[in-house]
Order: sequence, then C-alpha cells, then structure tokens
Amino acid sequence: MIKKIKKFFASVLKNIFFEEIDKKLLLEGKKISLLNKKIKKIKNLSDVEFKVYSQWGEDGIIDWITNKFPNLPKSFLEIGTENYLEANTRFLLINKNWDGYLVEADKEAVKKIKSQKIYWKYNLKVVNDFVTKDNINNVIKKLGVPKKLGLLSVDIDGIDYWVLKQLSIVDPAIIVCEYNSLYGLKESITVPYKKNFTRSKEHYSNLYFGASIQAFKSLLNQKNYILLGTNSAGNNAFFIKKTFSNQVKKIINERKIFKSKFRESRNRKGNLTYLDKKQSLKLIENEFFIDLKNNKKKKLINMKIN
Repeated sequence: MIKKIKKFFASVLKNIFFEEIDKKLLLEGKKISLLNKKIKKIKNLSDVEFKVYSQWGEDGIIDWITNKFPNLPKSFLEIGTENYLEANTRFLLINKNWDGYLVEADKEAVKKIKSQKIYWKYNLKVVNDFVTKDNINNVIKKLGVPKKLGLLSVDIDGIDYWVLKQLSIVDPAIIVCEYNSLYGLKESITVPYKKNFTRSKEHYSNLYFGASIQAFKSLLNQKNYILLGTNSAGNNAFFIKKTFSNQVKKIINERKIFKSKFRESRNRKGNLTYLDKKQSLKLIENEFFIDLKNNKKKKLINMKIN
C-alpha cells in the first residue's frame, strides 16, 4: 500500500513539474514569435528558427511562414508523430489554435496522445494506421481531413517519398518533409518501396531510410511547389505552392539547403557510434536505392554521393 501511495504522489509531482516547464516553454515561444513576426525579410530560414516542441528549429520556421501568409486554411495534417510531445505542429496547434489531424502507426503512442489535455482542449484528431502508398488517401479520408490544408508535415522514417508521391486527397499550401541528408545534395534517390518498411529493421545502422533532398525537390516541383529552404540541422525541408512565388522572393533572400552535422549511426546492438558521413555511407554502400533520374535500382557504392 505504501509503495502505491508513493507511486501515486510521484506521478502527481511529475505531472505538475511537466506542466510548469511546459508553460514556461510556451511563454518563451510566444515571446520569440511576436519578435519574429516583425521581421519582414530574412536571409534564410535559419534566421527565424526556435524550438518549443519541435526536434530542431521547425517551430519558429512554421510560425514565421504562417505569419507571412495569414490567409492560409487554419488546419494541418502531421503524418508520423509518435506521442506528439515532440512534433512539428504542436506549437502551431497551441499558439494559433489551428485544427489538427494526426496519423501515427504506434498504437500505444496514439493512446498517449488521447490521454493528454491538448486532446480535449483543442480540435485535434488522431488515427492509428501504418501508412503505405496504397492506403494513404483512404487513411486521410477516414480521419475526415479537409481537402484544403494550411500545412502538411510528413516524417515516417522510411518510404516518405512514395507516400508523398501517391498522396492526392489533400491540397496543402505548405509541405514539411524529412529528407535523409546523408544522401547528399545532388543525387535524386530514395529507398525502394516496401509496404512494411521499418527503419530500425531494414539496416542495423538506422541510416537506410527515406529520400534525398533532390528527390523531394523534383517530386514536389511536379506537384507545383517550390522549396523555401531547410532547417539549419539539415534534415527538414519546407515547400510552398508555386502561386506564392512572387511573395516568397520578397521575404526570403536565399532558399538555402543546409548540410547536416549530426551523427546518428548505430552498431548491431543499437548503440550510437557517432560515425562521420563518409564512415556512415560505408555502412550502407551495398544497399539498393532507386535512382529517380532514370528509375534504375542501384547500390549506393555505384553512386556519387557528396
């Protein structure tokens, strides 16, 4: 009985501590948001980065872009959220009260999302589904997502390119997608399509996933989007409808693609090994990729990655 009481009070204290920290983070984010709102023109997206709930500086970038284009639909869709404590759209949801739609493959993560206060405080909906290129449109339809969206964020650590290519049921003004910066800035490549692709199971290094920045640029250009730039961490790219091109030229000097510096390689036991880019590429050099310029399957070792 004493152990249960201790556990209960520990849980209460933990929740109180989390809520207080969360309030302070949100307040600081709002302050920076108001300062950034006054910035009329930036050199590149790194000028407006800040982090409240995002992994890197995506909160600030999304906040600034949506401030510059105030007439966008006030709704977003984020595909790949885990428990939504760290996400690209959480600050947007809370700070601007947008309508939110989430798709997450992990059943337990979805339960945790629904247990959070934000789930009843805001118009937030979530569905538990493992998305593929074959079911993506049906999953979104089932969730009741409006066709016109202000923002779409895709981060599923795997077949992101193929899913985004097939997605047609929604029409977002802004798209945020994670690319694999290890694949360089020039090659247009992606991992081959596999219905049940799981990053951690495909290769022990955890490096074999996703597509290059050029792959996404080419794909989204065909869908009438232009690149705004990337975050300074060099793993998330931001695109906007081509209809906004003239406005973009007036507010962003350089639509820069940053090179990543993070080292996330792992050994066979799942532990981080902190290898540099050259060493990391060596680990997956015999894995197959699709060269999208000629739609051929090639091993990484036979490509020029820089």
